[in-house]
Amino acid sequence: MSTKLDVYGLDQVTMTQVVRKLEKKGGKKIGLDFLPFYDSPTEETMWDIIRAVNPLASFRAVDGEAELVGRQAFDRAYADVVSLARKERFNTSDLRKIREAGMLPVIDGTQSLVSQMANEAKRKIRAALERCKNAVDNRLEWMQINALLGKIDSPSGSNVKFSVDYGVTGGQTGVVPSVLWSTVASATPLDDIQSWQTTVLDNCGILPDTVIMSRKALRYIMNNTAIRTMMQYTNPMMSLSKAKEVIQDNADINIILYDTMYTDEVGTTTSRFLAENKIIMFPSRAILPEGVGDTARVGHPLANYTPGYYSWSEEKKDPYGVFAGVGLDAFPRLKHPEVLFNAIVF
Repeated sequence: MSTKLDVYGLDQVTMTQVVRKLEKKGGKKIGLDFLPFYDSPTEETMWDIIRAVNPLASFRAVDGEAELVGRQAFDRAYADVVSLARKERFNTSDLRKIREAGMLPVIDGTQSLVSQMANEAKRKIRAALERCKNAVDNRLEWMQINALLGKIDSPSGSNVKFSVDYGVTGGQTGVVPSVLWSTVASATPLDDIQSWQTTVLDNCGILPDTVIMSRKALRYIMNNTAIRTMMQYTNPMMSLSKAKEVIQDNADINIILYDTMYTDEVGTTTSRFLAENKIIMFPSRAILPEGVGDTARVGHPLANYTPGYYSWSEEKKDPYGVFAGVGLDAFPRLKHPEVLFNAIVF
């Protein structure tokens, strides 16, 4: 990649190309698996909320008119995409290395000072772009997981204030089992999951076959007395993998273990995208081919209006330095909130 610095800052086109090729960092992120990107033409994105219905067609005379589909099955939602961005500062000594490495020829196959400077400059720029993109990816993941939980509220201290309630059915959000799974002697996690599946099935006609949970939640299942009693003759030595198999086989559901975390600015506090005592259930694309929703993203002027990640740089005079950053304009959209279910299990 080019490391030459002109009077306006780093090569923006090259930076954006590099950013879009960077892999995700910081643990397994699953948001885009269930809310994939959808390229929206405008910042105000609109989508249809199509309640899962499976009606019977009406009879009509041979020369009669077909019945119009009931509009009660459709709602329309609007939201503005939000801008996610992060930047870092290159100080004077950083810029000197970048400028000199970009202006002087690099002799391949040698370990000359110029070659070392060029490699150091490339590593420094790439590392900064990776950190910025990872921060943007983390915020996107945070939004997507909160969307699957049914509501996104801007975090405390944010300069941008917003709140979006996706309208998940009241009886399908924040549900608490009659006995918390942490009470392993009397809890019934298998029965709970099967009952919650039936709740969604009765409400909308679609059976959730995917559940996201933490390793700790699965560990409570592994240590559950009822589960161990049921498996004492076939699998007396229970393990996490065996507990997972028991739930998956008996409830016909796929368990996704998810414990990905993010940190604060100084790295001293870690937080989970999904609280370890919460689970989220929904149908896979095998059951609901269009999926539960998507993530709208729009083009940005800094990327020539092409949707996706973009990068920029700006020069500051006092104290002298260059700020380089990564951004993304996006927002999750739920098209089938009625198929989602979440619970607080311990």
